[in-house]
Order: sequence, then C-alpha cells, then structure tokens
Amino acid sequence: MEIFQDISATALGSLTGIRMSKDEVICYSIIVFLVALWYRMLWHRRHFDKLTSKLSGPPSYPLIGSGLEFVGSPQQVMEKLIKMYETYGPEPFKIWLGMKFAVTVVKPEDLEIVLNGSKALAKDSLYQLFSQVIGEGLFSAPVEKWKKNHRIIRPVFNITLLSQFFSVFNEKDMILIRNLQRELDKDEPFDLWEYVASTTIATICHTAMGYDGDNQDKSGVDFVAALKTSFELNSMRIYKPWLYPNFIFNIYGKLTGIDKVYETLNKLPNKLIKQKKIEFAEKKKNKSSVVDITDNEKKRLQLFLDKLIELNEEGANLTDEEIRDEVVTMLVGGSETTTITNCFCLLMLAIHQDIQDKVYDEIYEVLGDGDQPIAIEDTSKLVYLEQCINETLRLYPVAPLLFRHLTDDIEITNCTLPKGSTMIISPLATHHLPELYPDSWSFNPDNFDPENVAKRHKFSYLAFGGGPRRCIGTKYALFSMHVFIATFLRNFSVHTTWKMSDIKLRLDLMIRSVNGYPVTIRPRDRRPTYKRN
Repeated sequence: MEIFQDISATALGSLTGIRMSKDEVICYSIIVFLVALWYRMLWHRRHFDKLTSKLSGPPSYPLIGSGLEFVGSPQQVMEKLIKMYETYGPEPFKIWLGMKFAVTVVKPEDLEIVLNGSKALAKDSLYQLFSQVIGEGLFSAPVEKWKKNHRIIRPVFNITLLSQFFSVFNEKDMILIRNLQRELDKDEPFDLWEYVASTTIATICHTAMGYDGDNQDKSGVDFVAALKTSFELNSMRIYKPWLYPNFIFNIYGKLTGIDKVYETLNKLPNKLIKQKKIEFAEKKKNKSSVVDITDNEKKRLQLFLDKLIELNEEGANLTDEEIRDEVVTMLVGGSETTTITNCFCLLMLAIHQDIQDKVYDEIYEVLGDGDQPIAIEDTSKLVYLEQCINETLRLYPVAPLLFRHLTDDIEITNCTLPKGSTMIISPLATHHLPELYPDSWSFNPDNFDPENVAKRHKFSYLAFGGGPRRCIGTKYALFSMHVFIATFLRNFSVHTTWKMSDIKLRLDLMIRSVNGYPVTIRPRDRRPTYKRN
C-alpha cells in the first residue's frame, strides 16, 4: 500500500511539477470519489427530474437525501413523520431516501390504482434491510416467489380450518386470565405487553406450527423480545442511508450486539422446523398408523408448517432458509401484530369506559354469563367489538409504512409515477385524513358502523393492506382478536389513568407505544351495565 502511494504521489507530481504527500493523494482521491459518486447520483436521478420539479417534499441533500429529516429517536422519527404528512399531504409528495427517489401516496383514489395494478406488486429493496430478521417470506418476497408461496400457503387459511383453531384461542386466552389474577385490584398499573405477547406467540405456535408450548414458554418470550429489538435496530437504516451498505451495518451490528439478538431470534423457528421434520419422518416410517384417520383428522394435520414440510418432501425444493423465512413471517404476523393491536385496543377501552361498557354488554348478550368457549359463529354477532378492533387499527395501524417498487410508469389522478421509483404507502397518513375521519386522532368505533363505512372509499382503510398482496392472515387475526378481547372483558374490567394525549408513538417496522400499555384490572361483575339500543 505504501509503495502504491509513493508511486501515485511521484506520478502525480511529475504531471503537475509538484510533489504531493501521501496524505494529499489520499485526500484528493476521496474528493474525486465523492464527486464521481455525486455525478452518478445525478445520472441516476435524471429520469425523475421532470416529476421532482412538480412535487413538494422535504429538503434533500447530496448522498444522504432527506435523511437529516429523520435524525433522532424512534419517537422523534414518528413525530416528524406525522408532521411531514400534515405539511405535504394529502397530495403525492417526493422524498429522497439516500439516492432512492420515493413518492408518498395517501389518497384512497390513488391507492386503489397503485395497489390493484400489477406494476407495484414488487416490494421495495428497502425490505432487504430487514433480511436478517424476516428474510424473504410471504410479506417481503420478490413477486414470482410470492406468487408461488401464496398458492402454497393460502389453503391453510380457509374457514373450515380456521374454525378448528378456536379451541386453541380459548385455551390460551384462559391461561392468560389465570396468569392475570396476580394483578387484580392492585393500585399500581402493570404493562399489558408481556402478558399479551406470551399469549399470542403461544397461540400462533400451536395453530400454525403444531407446537403446544405453555403461554410462558421461554423460547417464545425470547423470540418476541429479540424480534422487537431487531426491528428497532434495523428500522433505523431506512432513514439513515449511511447505514445502507451491509459492511457498515455489520460493523454497527458488532458494536451494538445485534448479532446475538439474531441468534436468539432464530432459536424458536429452528426448533419448530426441526421438531416438525422429526414428526414427519416418523409418520413416513409408520404409514399404517394413519391409514384409517378421518377426513377431519387429515385436515387438522394440515397446519401451516405441516404443509411446508409435506410439499418440500413432494418436490417443492424449498431450502431450509426459505422454510425458516416463511415460519418467521407467520410468527411475526400471528404474534407481534396481534399483540400490538390487542394492547392498544384494551388501552382504548380502559380510557373510554363508556365504550368498554357497550362492548361488554354486547358480549353478555351474545355469550351470557357462563364460561362456555367462544365459537366461530359467535364472532359474527360481536359487531360492536369488531368496530372497536377496526377503529384501533385505524388509529394505530400495525404497519404504518409500506414500500413498493414500480416496475413501470403508473398514472394516478394528477401525475405519472415513474418506473424505478419507490412508492411509499402510509396507512397511518390515510387513516388520519380529516376528510375521511373527522377528529381523526379520537377513538370513535362509530367510524366503522355499516352506514359510515358505506360512505367511504374502500381504500380509506388499509389495516391489512390492499390489492393482491393484502395480508393473507386477515381472518385469522380478526378471529383471534375477537376471542382475546371478549375473553378478557368477560373476566375483567380494565382501567387506566392515561388520556389519549398521554400516548406517545414510536416507529420501527411497526408502530408501538413509547411507554407501554399501563392498566389496572378488576374482577368483572357478570351483569350487563345497560341495555344497548
């Protein structure tokens, strides 16, 4: 290296008549590199110049784009994001994510064009920043891989099979009720998160993976904690382009200890896959033991992970990494997302006691004062409860930002979005448009009564996405949340000293409450509070 620098300095000096020091050569080399990088960025941006002149948006700087707009803690990033939508929306506006050109689309009419078409099916390369966490499962997979895996997984979510999960929903939720007894009648509030998270991870492990661990199974709790931490650390990369290069982030990971977090994150998925492979191998050895099973029993065997292992044995040629990615995607979708929504929903009901009373009265009317398990047909009668769940997801959409890559130009209502750009879809922004939801930061379940829903554009509500890549587990999530909230309120009333203004939000890949979900609980007096009209 020193010889190279001496030669470079001598050569450059002979051309200029001036001999340069090694430090000067290095300095000028860096300058030349940065200038070349800047011109490369300008060349890359030339396709977008026509549109950028027409769109508003936050200021952008060389190389880092609008990254300075997002310097700060996850809470500050969320606050700046909300402010940005208030400042530049609801019309499309531009934002540079490093050297990536992105357009944010908020209006339902534009979202319908984008999400229902075939030109924005591809997830953006930004999701590769989370590859060590979620891999390339159904949520983040390239289009062709998504189409193939979607065909494989979709049958697992049919109503017949989902109805068989209700016994698990009821069982796991009742374990939660027993565990919560220790919090009864305490003056000091407790955080709902750990209780709810342990329940939802145990539920998805049982229903999708066939693993019947206890609600307090340490592997599940460790997975949830590692997932939360890894999302927090990886999400910073979206707004900090200087962390985009993997070699830089790997150094950052070693300094912050994130490598150990990944190891913990992978323990549960690897354990579930290994156990299922052993079970499948044993069944193959002893086929006679399953010859006479009934059709219903056959269906019960076709859980999510069963299906993946079976298809792989039949020639699907899924690698261990691909199976792991789909398992993690299912664990995240079935636990983390429902945990966040259940916690926010109970907190909303604790703040709004009158609404909690209405929900309980409906539960009492449908289920009575006994302890009979909740069945799938009961959920269709819990109409007001579903309105509360939907309103919670409107206020606090679990995935507040979605990123798509445009494979061709798309013409929306007032501009043409260019091929190669990143499309940012924000359920958080759309759900808080005052023209769609008056007083949009208030909790109002009447937003989802049938009459009000009929007045709005169908893409005014994006809690589960929209178009062909809409969440495949929507029905599973809603069923499990119906049972969870109903079971909780049958046994406890929930209370808090918080007001809506006390809730501070933070952002990673998902939306969260900065200071948790503090509540107190009291035994439920199993009588209706009043008759609903």
